[in-house]
Amino acid sequence: MSVEVAPLEREEEDHDVLPFRLRDISPVFAFSDLYPIAKPLDRIQSELKFQTKLAVREWNSEYWVTLAIGLAGFLLGAVSTELLSGGDAQKVAWDGLAAVRGVAFFQMLLSLICWSIFTMQIWRLFPVIRIHAISLLVLWNLTMVSQLFFHVNQIDFPSGATLGDMMIGTLILLVVLFFIYNFGKAVIETRNLHVEEYHVHEDVRLMEMEMAEHSLRGWSFVLGTWFVMILISSWAGAHFVSERGGDRIGSLSVHIVTGALSMPLYMCLIWYPQRMLGTGTQVTTKAAYRAEKEMRGTLVAELEQESQCPECETPVNIYRDENGLVMVPCPTAGCSKSNAVGTECQSCSTFSPSRYDCPKCGINAPALDFLSDMEAW
Repeated sequence: MSVEVAPLEREEEDHDVLPFRLRDISPVFAFSDLYPIAKPLDRIQSELKFQTKLAVREWNSEYWVTLAIGLAGFLLGAVSTELLSGGDAQKVAWDGLAAVRGVAFFQMLLSLICWSIFTMQIWRLFPVIRIHAISLLVLWNLTMVSQLFFHVNQIDFPSGATLGDMMIGTLILLVVLFFIYNFGKAVIETRNLHVEEYHVHEDVRLMEMEMAEHSLRGWSFVLGTWFVMILISSWAGAHFVSERGGDRIGSLSVHIVTGALSMPLYMCLIWYPQRMLGTGTQVTTKAAYRAEKEMRGTLVAELEQESQCPECETPVNIYRDENGLVMVPCPTAGCSKSNAVGTECQSCSTFSPSRYDCPKCGINAPALDFLSDMEAW
C-alpha cells in the first residue's frame, strides 16, 4: 500500500509516500512464537493495526462527523418508547405510522434525517466505492428483513423453528451473502489490477513485496466480522420486537451494542479500499470490466492494438488475449504461432519466456513492457 494522502477532490495520487509501511507493523501479540501454524493470525493482527493507525492519523473531521451522524441515526431508531411499549398490533401500514405520536414520532423523524444525511455523506466522501457503499446499507436492511421473516411464526427463533418457516428468510440471507461475496471479490480484483498497473516491475520479488503491502487479509476479516455483527444485531432486534411489550431487554442491549459496533466497521470497509486504490479508479470485477469494455466496443480494439518496443518503438506482435494473458511470438525460427507467457508452443513445444528480444534494437525486456499503456490494465 503506497499512496499519498490527498484531498478528496484530488483525482491523482502519488503512489510512493505513506506515513508508515505495513511490513513495519508488528502484531499486538505474536501467536506464531508459540504456535508456528498461527502465523496467518499474526498477519491479520498486523493489518488490522495498520488500518487502525492509518485511519486515526488520516480521518479528518468530516469522517468522524459522518460516523457520529450514522450512530445517532441508529441509536434514535433503536431506543424508542414506541418500541419499548410494543405498539399496537391492530394497526399496520399508514395507520401504524399515524399512531406514533409525541416524542416517539419526533425521534423517528430525527432518525430518518440522520440516516439520510449519513447516506449523502457516504456518497460524497467515497466516490470510488459509492455504489458498493450504498449496496452494503441495503444489504444491512435486508438482513434485518430476513430476521423478521424468521420470527413471523416463531417468536423464539431459532428455538422451535421449522424449515417451512425459514424459507423466505433463508433466501434473503443467501442473496445478502452473494452480494457481500461479490463486493469482496470486486475489491480484491481491483487491487490486483492496481498493483499490475502502478507497481509493475521486472523483479518478481519486488512485485511480491508490493502485493504484500496491498494485502487485504485484514480487510477481508473486517468484512466477515461486519456481516456477523449485522446478523447478530438484526436477530437481536427482531427477537426483541417479536414479543410485544415483553421483557427482552437483553436482546435489545445486544442489538444496540452490535449495531453500534457495525457502524465504524462499515466506515472502515468502504474507506480502506479507496485509500489503497486512490480516487482515480473504479472498484469492479474483471468480468464486469470486460463486459463494460465489450458494451463500449473498445475491448477488441484494445486487445488487438499493436504493441511496440519501449526503447526504439518498433511494432512487435505482443498482445493480451480475451482472457487477459500476455501472448508473445514463438522464439523458434520459422514458427508463426503466438503463445501465452510461461507456456509451451502448441506447434513446436518451445517454452515461451516472460522476456522478449526486440527484433530491431535487440533490447531484452519483460513482455509486459512491450504492451501499450492502454493495454496494460
